Amino acid sequence: MEPKVLAILGQNEGGKTTLAENLCKLCGETLKSSKKESTTYLKVYGLKYRNVSVYLLDTPGDENFIGEVIWAVNAADIGILVIDASSPLKYQVIRTFEIAQEYELPLAIFINKLDHEKANLSQTLAELKNNLEVSQIPVVYFWGMENSSPILVDMIKELRVVEEGNKLKFVELSENLKSQIKFLRENLVEVSAEGKDELIEKYLEEGSLTEEEILEGLRESLIKGKVIPLFMGSAENNWGLISFFNQIIELSPSYKRKLKKENITSTSIGFIFKNYIDPYAGKLSYGRIYAGKLTSDSVVYTADGHEEKYTQIFIPKGDSLQQVKEVSEGEIIVFAKVEALKTGTTFSNSYIKEAFRVPEMPFPMLTLALHPETRADEDKISAAISKLKEEDPSLVFKRDEETRELLISGIGKIHIDKTLEKLREKYGVKVRVSIPKIPYRETIRKSVQGVIYRHKKQSGGRGQFAEVHFNIFPLERGKGFEFLETLTGMNVPRNFVPAVEKGVREAMEKGILANYPVVDVKVQFYDGKSHEVDSSDLAFKIAAFHCFKKGLEQADPILLEPYSELEIWVPDENVGDVIGDLNARRGRVISIDKEKKYTKIRALAPMAEVQDYVITLHGFTAGRGRFVSRFSHYEEVPPFIAEKIIAEAKASSETEEK
Repeated sequence: MEPKVLAILGQNEGGKTTLAENLCKLCGETLKSSKKESTTYLKVYGLKYRNVSVYLLDTPGDENFIGEVIWAVNAADIGILVIDASSPLKYQVIRTFEIAQEYELPLAIFINKLDHEKANLSQTLAELKNNLEVSQIPVVYFWGMENSSPILVDMIKELRVVEEGNKLKFVELSENLKSQIKFLRENLVEVSAEGKDELIEKYLEEGSLTEEEILEGLRESLIKGKVIPLFMGSAENNWGLISFFNQIIELSPSYKRKLKKENITSTSIGFIFKNYIDPYAGKLSYGRIYAGKLTSDSVVYTADGHEEKYTQIFIPKGDSLQQVKEVSEGEIIVFAKVEALKTGTTFSNSYIKEAFRVPEMPFPMLTLALHPETRADEDKISAAISKLKEEDPSLVFKRDEETRELLISGIGKIHIDKTLEKLREKYGVKVRVSIPKIPYRETIRKSVQGVIYRHKKQSGGRGQFAEVHFNIFPLERGKGFEFLETLTGMNVPRNFVPAVEKGVREAMEKGILANYPVVDVKVQFYDGKSHEVDSSDLAFKIAAFHCFKKGLEQADPILLEPYSELEIWVPDENVGDVIGDLNARRGRVISIDKEKKYTKIRALAPMAEVQDYVITLHGFTAGRGRFVSRFSHYEEVPPFIAEKIIAEAKASSETEEK
């Protein structure tokens, strides 16, 4: 049978890692890790079951690390939603379900923790039915306890499952239990029959299907996204794990679906879905081969034109790696120290042009400025950032050319906090963070005519002389800068005009209110005076610089602030809170629309008011709200706020001068 890759998905503390690790142990794998902690990155486990290679992609259950979920979804054949029956359904389950639907990944559900004293199966089933818009069909059903052992019913075989380690035994059901599951069994057979036309015909004619036909039809319905098979048990106590594993391998679609879906025809091709920087082994690139095979001591080619030699290749084994000579299609391969293999790279054993689609990473909702604590930290930070980006492409780092700040953008506060922790502990770089500076602008509200400035300097030898006459006008918001030369006569030689424009542009770099750049102005250079000996480009540039500054003082200068356009998705019940909060942030709601189970709010708000918006939004919505934002435009800052900004800028400037 083909290799299988299962993405283990769901909420925090639902038992995803316990499920993955105990499946490994049941299949004879020895695990080196015993530390239990919340997963913050994609972990890969490898095992063999019935001589089938199976890989488990254990994903984080927190919205802050949803990027890792997206990569796993794009590498897997099927997703397993692990549901905690002892607690209410969390938003992350719904969010993961939506991502799986977006990328057309078939899903199954494992209802976990049925051994817990707070487990409530009927409530869990009701919540799943209300929140996941796909029919859920029990395949292995938990029917209570008997003599301290779970009663697990294989609905396809219509037999009770008895698990002994990684072996299965099947026992006849009592007549009473058969009658109780009759309706569920009939529903399963009907859904399976709907998977294929020939199965519908047989079912209508004979009223039944064989076990093989039920599996075949269920697999087809699963691939089409029409059904989610349900399995039940306890990952911690190994209830239902092997019966689940046994069926899910049969139901899991072929990896070749990805080739067909993306119209890939290459005879050798794979996709890198995770990079991990190991302190000892260096960069490890996890990829899946979809066609062909790769051997050790060879060359790997990428779709973007790179080629690189490599020596060793590995496959995941348990929670470790096993060095091998060859990896075939369908398997997960791990390359060591191959720089060309970025996350999202399409690779091959020969030259290729085709490439798999690279999934879009979630919008980073929080941005902070990074400040290395020491000169040594400053020297190390660039290399560390490069490695962080290798491991987590959902992080965004950039240098703001205007404020000269190094910015980090992440999905939320926990995402950034964990990144800074890794920066410190893994790469030895200590930083402090701050809210980024806002790129304010300055402009004018009225025109001024006949602004004159004469620059004259005489200190022995050749002097400096230049006089410029300007008219200065405000421009429509967003128009930037316009320089107009309308000289007549020969008072100013035309070869000095470029120096005049340069002087104005330099003066615009810092306004007179708070040293922010000046925008949306038009300068008309209509006259001036020159000296045949003492005039020069430098003299005219200096004159233009001071003439523009002089004109600004007379043109009613004002401060502008950037506005962001927000698209916010929230549960219906939180719309009022979100709109009220936006109003308090000087925001304006543009539209409110219904999108499936969410309400989408479009709004405009000052950038300064929404820098920490994700924290408030998650507070209102219990982590269920999300947003994207983009720069929209500049608007005048209200006077009472402008006064504070100007005072702070002057105080900062005085501190720097000292």
